[in-house]
Amino acid sequence: MTENCNFSRTLLRRVATAASVLALAAASYPALAQSDATATDATATDSGHAYSSSTDWKAYLDSGDALDGAAAPTPAPKPGGQYGQSNNHYPGYENRWSHLAFEGGGGFTAPVGNDVRDGYDTWGYNITAGAGWNFTKHFGALLEYQFNRNKIPGATLAAVGAPGGNINTWSFTIDPIFYLPITKKFGGYVTGGGGFYRKVTNFTAPEEEEFCSFFCEIGTENVTIGHFSSNQGGLNLGVGGYWKAFGEDSNAKLYAEARYVWVDSPAATATQNGEGSEGLIPVTFGVRF
Repeated sequence: MTENCNFSRTLLRRVATAASVLALAAASYPALAQSDATATDATATDSGHAYSSSTDWKAYLDSGDALDGAAAPTPAPKPGGQYGQSNNHYPGYENRWSHLAFEGGGGFTAPVGNDVRDGYDTWGYNITAGAGWNFTKHFGALLEYQFNRNKIPGATLAAVGAPGGNINTWSFTIDPIFYLPITKKFGGYVTGGGGFYRKVTNFTAPEEEEFCSFFCEIGTENVTIGHFSSNQGGLNLGVGGYWKAFGEDSNAKLYAEARYVWVDSPAATATQNGEGSEGLIPVTFGVRF
């Protein structure tokens, strides 16, 4: 009987011990879980560095990356408004310097109007140079310099008793230009404007001169024995054609043009020499950018 009581007491002690252990473990688990969560949050923000978490994995999946490792296509950037990019507006030029315009050329000049009627001058030549700005592919403006030299007819020289002579007309004008393309390489244009003109009439005679370089020799040179000049305004209007000989994408163009030039020079008076208004048609060949 005594043996059975001892066995029962031993069993009860073991059951009580096991129950105490389970109760202690159950009481410690919430504190341990809270401690682990705090440690995880502290680790995620330690030293200002962020580490991966469940929210990071969700963002990664939501970003469009496929499970097989293929990255979602990156959207193409929208065209900006920077200069030189192709759009529906001017310019289609490569850079800002492509707005600059230059020209240079030369040719022959024919007199018209009272110059021909009164025999003041005859055929000559011209030199033209200019620079400006292309506002669009079709419209620009140039500041142009042009020099025209025409001979004085022999009959007029004989009447004044001068062996030779010429009329020089030079100008600075502002001339808008409007291009009219026909194909990608060929086209035409209209131009015209006005500005300052100076006209100088020279009468010359040959004179002996000594020329020296490695040795000296005697020769003749035309020197001015008389002249008169005038400063006035004038106008010009012209048409031309161009050819992009260096490629359809090049800004360079070979051109040929004819203009009518009218110069408001004074007529002769009792106290002033003059020939009246001057009319010229310079025909010019050159290159334009």
